[in-house]
Parts: sequence; structure tokens; C-alpha cells
Amino acid sequence: MADLKPSTSPYEVLALLTDRVASGELASFDSLKEFCSPLPESAIKNRLLKQVFKLQRQLYWGFFKGISPETFPKVWSQVVLPDRKYPFAGDLKRYMTISDIYMGMVDIHGYTRYCHKNRGNMSMLDLLDRMMQIDIPKIAATMGVVTKRSSGDQILLLGAAAEDVLEAILRIMQYFARRATNSDVAKISAAAQADRPQFQISAGIAGGQKFTPLIITRDGDLSGDIVNTASRLQSRADKISPDTNKILLSSQAFQKVNSRPASPQKLLLDGVDFFNTGTIDFKGISIGVFDTVFMNVDAYRLQYRDCMEELYESLDKGMWKSKIFEDSLNLIAKISMSIPTEAVPPAGSDAAMRDLSKNGFMERTRGCLTAFNAERYEEAIRSLNSIVADMSYFPCVDELALDYLHSICDRYSELSGIYVKSLDIEVSAHPEALMSPDELKNFKTLKRCYEMYDRVERTARERVKGKKAIWYHIADEASAKLSVVIQSKK
Repeated sequence: MADLKPSTSPYEVLALLTDRVASGELASFDSLKEFCSPLPESAIKNRLLKQVFKLQRQLYWGFFKGISPETFPKVWSQVVLPDRKYPFAGDLKRYMTISDIYMGMVDIHGYTRYCHKNRGNMSMLDLLDRMMQIDIPKIAATMGVVTKRSSGDQILLLGAAAEDVLEAILRIMQYFARRATNSDVAKISAAAQADRPQFQISAGIAGGQKFTPLIITRDGDLSGDIVNTASRLQSRADKISPDTNKILLSSQAFQKVNSRPASPQKLLLDGVDFFNTGTIDFKGISIGVFDTVFMNVDAYRLQYRDCMEELYESLDKGMWKSKIFEDSLNLIAKISMSIPTEAVPPAGSDAAMRDLSKNGFMERTRGCLTAFNAERYEEAIRSLNSIVADMSYFPCVDELALDYLHSICDRYSELSGIYVKSLDIEVSAHPEALMSPDELKNFKTLKRCYEMYDRVERTARERVKGKKAIWYHIADEASAKLSVVIQSKK
């Protein structure tokens, strides 16, 4: 810069600066400002710095290349260290903890299937690309939220307020359902209005933790716990609701949304409520999770929200002796009476022979509780398993509640197995006190016969000829059905 002559034109200076930026020598605004320090302060220098700074953002800011104090002021204030002398510029807060930042991750159901179906229709694939690359960023920008397409069917969103990110996701959800608001429709490409396909989404929102870092890498990419948490929540949402819209929030993000001030810009938030889904473990990391309840379709879930809260508390306290069992039955009864549909079992199945009406479920839960209180624990646990299995026949059953109930059934089945073994030990130790003389005589006879039968059968097995050939034949026949799959979970 010192070698430049007074007669050097601004265009030559601009060419030099852009060349140095493109080569990586001037990748930060601090380095650009220092390099240009010999130039006298003037309006021309100001314009040069502003122009070259745009190039720096495009080349080195990655996810944030489109932000400025004008376009995304709230995000800018959180992720950029502004320059005191030149307020239009600054450098990203790389490898720093940013507490007031929120990450959303959206996955589109049916995206791959749609692409495969239209693989020969380039106009439809181009329409989908415009939706992802042009329309979605414009819709999110109305809420001051930055977006990036991270893969074919995944979208990352980042905002400086949890309610901004949630409102943006709700608007994207409406857009994919072809119910975009007038303000959003005005911003999306006209060609996509009538022909755009309909999709459902799953999403996760995280952030708001003071000591959870958002790492902005040298190429402007994002990493850190906030990204991992958003990804895990989205995967969880996809698991419990693979075909319908589902949005999960971390407890910190929920608290921020729940304490938001009223805003006429966030009209969609008025149409949702929230459902505590308890603490969920993700590869050893426990996260408090809240589900979004869409009032127009699943407001009925709020009728048993308190029952779920009570069950979470019992689970946290490990009250397996009776309270968790009772809370589970109470939840089942509340769901069966609240759900707006009737259970529909497959025709000809065993379930079709049972009473799966709402009153039928109520009667079964009462019978199950009676058996439990009468200390018929095995019978009660079998009954609980049967009731929970039949709940899956409700067309719009709450998959989250069902997930909890299935897990509880599994734990009680384990307890039942241990309980039965303990009873058997007591029977073997004190048969005289538990049986009549005739029962005791039969018991001892049958026990001797069983032990003799088992011993003779094992001896006979050893004498079978060609055991290797039998083993090889069985292994060959079963090989097509046997597989070992190593799964890596988020």
C-alpha cells in the first residue's frame, strides 16, 4: 500500500485489495483496516472498505455471508465484533461462547421420495430447489433469522431470540403445507405459488445456555453443543412423528419463548401451546424437552398434560413400587377419553375381539389397577402391556406418550421376571408352608420327574448322530435372516 502513488486510481486500489482478499492474505476486517491505514480518511476510502468487506463476507463468513447491520441487526449484534471506527464492518466471534443465540434444525419428510418420483422431471426438481434456496431464506428473514441448506432436505436456522426461530419454523411449516401467510407469499417466487409440493417437517430448537458455545469456524461453518442439541432434538422429533409436523425445543429455548413479550409480528405463536416431554437422554447427555402443540389439530393433548407431568415426577423419584404403575394407568385413561378418535384394530386380529371403545379402555384400566392392588402383580403387568399395545390402534395417538408407556411396560416386565424368580425361591424353600399335603406330594413328584426328564433329554441330545451336519444345515437356512448392523446414534 505504501508503494501506491497519489495518482493511483480508486479502481486500482480496489483491484489490489480484492486480489489480497481472494488470496487469503486479508481474510479479516482487522487485517484489511490495518493494510489500508496509510490511506487518508475520505469518503472514497470508506466506500472501498465497504465494498471489499462485502467480498470478505462472501468468501469467509459462510453461514453469515448475507448478514449486515441492516439486514439482520439482532443476529449481527450477537455474532459480530463490530468495528468502532467503521460501524458497517467487523469480524465474526469465532470460537467464542454466545449465549443469546438459538439454533433450529428442520428436516423435510418425503423430500427424498419426491426427488426420486420426479427424477425425470427437471422443472419440478428446479422448483424444489428454488423453494429451498430462495423462498425459505426469504420467509425466515422476515423474522430476522438466517438460514442455510445443510444437505438436501435439512435446513439450519439461526436467530438471536428463541421466539424468532420458532416463528420462522412455523411459517416454513405453513409454506410447505401451502398455507403461507399473505406477507410471506409476497416474498416467495411467483412460479412456486400454485405448483409447489406439500411437505411435513420435523424440527429441533436449542440455545440460550450461557456456557454452551456456538463455534464459528474459519470457513464460517457452525459447530458446538448448540448445533448437536438442535440436531438431536430434530432426530427425536422425526422418530416420534415421522409423517407429521413435530417441533421440539430444549427447556432453555422453551423458557425464552414462554416469557416472550406480546408481538403482532409473531401471530403463529398464538396458535401453539407447549407440552413438557420430560428429560430425555441423548448418548449420555440429559436434555429437558418441550413439544409444540398445534392448537388446531392436537389441542386435546393439553387435557392430559398434568398427568404426564405427574408421571415425569414419579419417574424422576424412581417410584416403581406402585406410583409409576398408577400414574401410567391414569394417563392411559385420560388419553383414551381425550383422544378425538376411536381405536381401529385390523379386521380379523385378536385385538378386534377386545372392547377397544373408550369405555372399554376405562374398564380395562380399572381392572388392571384392581389386580395390582390385590398383589396379583404378574397379571396386572400383563394387562398393562396389553392395554398399551392396543393404544397403538388409535389413529392419532400421541407417539410421545406411547413411547413413555412402552418403556415403562418394558421395565415392569423386567421387574415381573425378577419377582417371579424370587417367588420360586420362596416356594422351593418353604413348600410345606405354602401347599396342602396333596399339593406338596404332587409338587415333589413333578419336580423329580422334571429333573429326571431334563437330565435324560440332555444325555440323549449328546448321543444324536451327525450333530455337525444338523448344525450346519440350520445355520445355512437361517443365514439369510441373520444380520449384525452397527448403528451410530446421535
